[in-house]
Amino acid sequence: MAPVGTPAILLRAHAYGETSRILRFLTESHGLLSVMARGVRGKTGKGTLTLATFATGELTAYVRPHRDLHTMKDFECTRLRARLGGDVLRFAGASAIGELVVVHAEQEPRPEIYRALELGLDRLEDAPEELVPAACLSGLWQIVAAFGFAPELDVCARCGATVPDEGLGRFDFAAGGTLCPSCSEGAGGPRLGPLARAQVRDLGAGHLSASLSHTRQHLGLVSDFVTFHIAHRPLKSLRFLADMLPAGEEV
Repeated sequence: MAPVGTPAILLRAHAYGETSRILRFLTESHGLLSVMARGVRGKTGKGTLTLATFATGELTAYVRPHRDLHTMKDFECTRLRARLGGDVLRFAGASAIGELVVVHAEQEPRPEIYRALELGLDRLEDAPEELVPAACLSGLWQIVAAFGFAPELDVCARCGATVPDEGLGRFDFAAGGTLCPSCSEGAGGPRLGPLARAQVRDLGAGHLSASLSHTRQHLGLVSDFVTFHIAHRPLKSLRFLADMLPAGEEV
């Protein structure tokens, strides 16, 4: 059987036996793939594979239809993203983005998810320190959108009326977004003012700002949205990220 090659991002690595690893990649052309990397543990010196979590590269593997585990032939790293492993907040954000992909992606090509993941990790790697909290949140919202679950912010998620630019509205998780003032009456869910809605809109568009406020509340919003629509359970990495985000601006 001939091996196939595809751009890939390493998201998980687990030891298997004394010398091997099971690796989980998001690939551009085959979706989420689990591969057996035989004999890679303990290797040093020339020819050693670079198998760092969140690295991008060219994966070559023997992919068999209807199998859950495939065999890796080679992985040529093209971007290491070493900075993610050296900063606890960057690592927490990358872990949350990666776990979100792992729990919902499938073994089928979804290039838009691959692009959103790569862009989110690149932003976390390259962002100056003051923009890292925004990069964490933006990466999550962009993965959510790539899966097809972007929240509705400009029109009422129930009745379709335009949400006024000013004033408070409710965010309804079941409806999938913001409610107009009429539909907000008696509704549950967090209240979102115009500033918060604008910030969520900017995060979803990939616009990062050092003036982003209430980062833990923003994380609570995206975390509850992910739990309701995608993961159907709280993600451990999101709880870890919540502990790492700055808390000084919370009210």
